[in-house]
Amino acid sequence: MNTSNAQLVKLSQQIYKEWYRNTVLVQSCSNEFEGELNLETRELDIPVFHDLSVHTTSLKERELKPAKIEFIRASTKRVSIDKGRYSHWGETTISKLVDKLSKATSETRKKLIKKWALEAEKELAVWVAKLPVKHQIDLITNITPADGILDKESLFEFLDILKAHAEDQDMSPEDFTLFVSSRFETVIRDSKILLGSNLSADDAFKKGYVGVADNVTVRKHEIKALTSRNATTKVVEAEWGIWKTRDGIQYVVPYKNTITYEISPDQILLGGNAYQSIEYYDFFNLYPARLKKVKIRYVADKTPPTSF
Repeated sequence: MNTSNAQLVKLSQQIYKEWYRNTVLVQSCSNEFEGELNLETRELDIPVFHDLSVHTTSLKERELKPAKIEFIRASTKRVSIDKGRYSHWGETTISKLVDKLSKATSETRKKLIKKWALEAEKELAVWVAKLPVKHQIDLITNITPADGILDKESLFEFLDILKAHAEDQDMSPEDFTLFVSSRFETVIRDSKILLGSNLSADDAFKKGYVGVADNVTVRKHEIKALTSRNATTKVVEAEWGIWKTRDGIQYVVPYKNTITYEISPDQILLGGNAYQSIEYYDFFNLYPARLKKVKIRYVADKTPPTSF
């Protein structure tokens, strides 16, 4: 029994790693935190990194009065974890459950991983789409075509506007990534832009990778909730893009476990024990300027969804 319980804990860690690898948006977030999650207070610390200051001087001034020594310091932000996800396992014998989940070909585990990945992507995407207007870049009203359509003719202007928003905040556009649907990738192909790469091989082979267009890194997601689609063809007609740095969103999962719970006699003869795979998690935006939602239109008079 003790061995089986230890295996269940290990399986919880494995399930987390597998669903995480099946995401695009969640995988793009910072997941750093400090300390252990206290299940009673549900609090932990997230590192907040400060910028280094740059000193300008003349050689003569520096000889007479050098700047003070600077130590790189980072503070932390105390946050409360308020979200959880879980699944019940329809199995009351722990050895059978471990055996079922441990197999490399386990369909039960594969289904859970896919469902958790899809749900995590959707939840995070909808949270971004609901952010206040100060987080919004409106490409419908700000690109040159009167109808606000993003197509191969307006693509370069669109990318220039995105980069300008980063530069206006004294940030490098190279730190940002644009997350969009496959419709955006079609526009890139139609424009005949030569896609490059400034990423490592590991990043380039991650799920959803498209390439670097005009120095903007583009990744493709599969989050239906961010898109407005044609009722007949289901083709995307408008969407919310997401323009962010890695630390634009802190997505932390500090607790992963498989726990035992009681099944009442009215659910199973004589009652008994069953098992539940559970995670506690949350996401935060500690750097508002490093996360934007982007309003995009591909068809005249269409807008991204506003009800979720």
